[in-house]
Amino acid sequence: MNDPSKEVFDNYLPHYGKTGARSFASIDDVKRFRLERLPRWLDRVDKQAKILDAGCATGYLLSLLHESGYQHLTGVDLSEQLLHEARQRLPDTVQLHQADVLDFLAQTPESSFDLILFHHVLEHIPREHTIALLRAFRRCLREGGILSLKVPNAGCLLLGHTCYGDFTHVVHFNEVSLTQVLEQAGFERLEFVPHPPVLYWSWRHPIRAVFRVLNRLRWHLSAWVHRAAGILFDTQPKLRCHEIELEVVASK
Repeated sequence: MNDPSKEVFDNYLPHYGKTGARSFASIDDVKRFRLERLPRWLDRVDKQAKILDAGCATGYLLSLLHESGYQHLTGVDLSEQLLHEARQRLPDTVQLHQADVLDFLAQTPESSFDLILFHHVLEHIPREHTIALLRAFRRCLREGGILSLKVPNAGCLLLGHTCYGDFTHVVHFNEVSLTQVLEQAGFERLEFVPHPPVLYWSWRHPIRAVFRVLNRLRWHLSAWVHRAAGILFDTQPKLRCHEIELEVVASK
């Protein structure tokens, strides 16, 4: 039987837009307003690093990386619709490939990349391919290289919205199950990255700064609510990550 998700993937661009993923900001606005568009730990990565964005979609993250000074960039995505937009946005120096990620990695030499970004794609991959895919990422990383992984957080109280809001989501993770599959794939050094809203003050944009403070309070309130729910239902082990998405940095 054909995968029913394929038809949705073939026309994925309208859904991608509805999620707000096309609310792009320039690199200047990203820096000016401390927008969460680039990884917080990116300063660990050398400008000459070879970077793969696996599941690059419309290429927005690649464009921000390019404007930030990273030159050795590669993107791969299964959707021709999304890649068409990426080709309009990105310079010719960024290599783009339309392919299934597993097929692309199978043809990639060992230790080809310093950093691999895999953001909000693993939940679309059938579970029988999950560990093999993570092992393929590890093979393609140089020693000391980084896999940056983001998925919806099934440990969040809004898991219904985040996990089931897309028909093509087939596997769901919390921090325990994500650790489980990464360790099984051979990754030993894992760092879960929290995202409390960054505080700043700007006399030119004071309202934005005040909203950031309120959002920081909301973040702490969410943490308290999730912690209380864990105590009430006596969940074991205690979950630390309450945000709507999980981000983990796995080092080879």
